[in-house]
Order: sequence, then C-alpha cells, then structure tokens
Amino acid sequence: MGWRRMEFKPALSLVVFLYSWSLIPIAISLLILGFDKFNGYLYHACMSAIILQFMSLYLAISKRKISLQYNSIRNSVITAILITFMFIAIRFSQTEYVPVIQIILTMVFSYNIFKAIQIYANNIGSTFEHSWNAKEKLLDEKLSNWNIQSYIFSNSVMASREFTESDCIAWISGKTINEEPFLILEIFGHNPKDEFDFSSLQIDFD
Repeated sequence: MGWRRMEFKPALSLVVFLYSWSLIPIAISLLILGFDKFNGYLYHACMSAIILQFMSLYLAISKRKISLQYNSIRNSVITAILITFMFIAIRFSQTEYVPVIQIILTMVFSYNIFKAIQIYANNIGSTFEHSWNAKEKLLDEKLSNWNIQSYIFSNSVMASREFTESDCIAWISGKTINEEPFLILEIFGHNPKDEFDFSSLQIDFD
C-alpha cells in the first residue's frame, strides 16, 4: 500500500549503562545503613540512583515518544514521580526510620524503572514511511476508526489509534526528509522482531 518499513535502532546500550551504574549508589546506601557510618550521605546516595534511573528511562522514551502513550509505561512514569516526591518528603519527617524508608523507596523505584525499560525493550514495535504530497489532506474514509487530529500535513501527530485486541498503539505524523514530505507511521506494543498485521490498521491510501 505504498508503505516502506524503516529500520529503527533503539540504542539501549546507554540506557542499560546508566541503569547499571545507578545500582552502585544503592549498594553504597546499604553499606552506610549496615555499618551505621556516614549517615548524612545516605540521602545523596539514594538520590543519585534515582536521578541516574530517571535519565535512563528518559533516554529510552525520548527515542520513541509514542511509548509514553502506552498505559504500562505511562503508569510507571507516574509511579516514579510519586515515589520521588515521597522520597523527598520523608527526609523532613521526624520518624527515626527515615534511612530505612528511603532505601526501601529507592529499591521500589528501581524495580519500577526496570520494569518500564523491560516493557519498552519488548514492545518497541515498528516504523513505516509513505511518500506524501504536503498539499494533500488526510481523509476520514482512508483512515477508518482512526482519531484524526490534523487533516493537513504536520510534524506533530496527525492521527492516532489504539488496538485493544493486540494492545498496540499507533500514530501518523509528518516528516520532511531531504525536502520531501513523508508520512511516518509508528506502531508501539509488539516485539520488533515480529511482523505486525498491517491490514489491521485499516489504512487505505490507494
């Protein structure tokens, strides 16, 4: 139907690198708690781990912004933000178990981010491109069951759709490559090694 599959390289090596390094401050915080020395640095060690893990998740999502619309990943991001606020707030509490609670929150945060990265890596999906005339408009009858946000060519999301049966999401946006306009179709929610049933998209540009 005129769509050509594009090769997408997730480049997860830096994501994994940052996450693995974030485990070192967590180990240090456990040593601080265990030996009951340098307690003033425990908060900073845990916060360092949280920052590194936030960076690793951001690097992943920024390469595939559609992934933030995926329910499980979006929920993980919301959970991570809530845990971070709790972690900061607990520092100013008067309880004697502040160090223990901080470490527990950091470990829960770490597991949450790990699951989000794992889901991301297993559901990167696929990307397709279609040559386009920038003056041409999207038509409802050519995109059955799609939610069209912009009928005219745009670099932002022009149309989107969720597939409850396959737990996938897709969107169409515009992009200019070497001064030629293309429609970019991104699908998130399936393993990149698996073929996606293109007919289920219900796109008819012929």
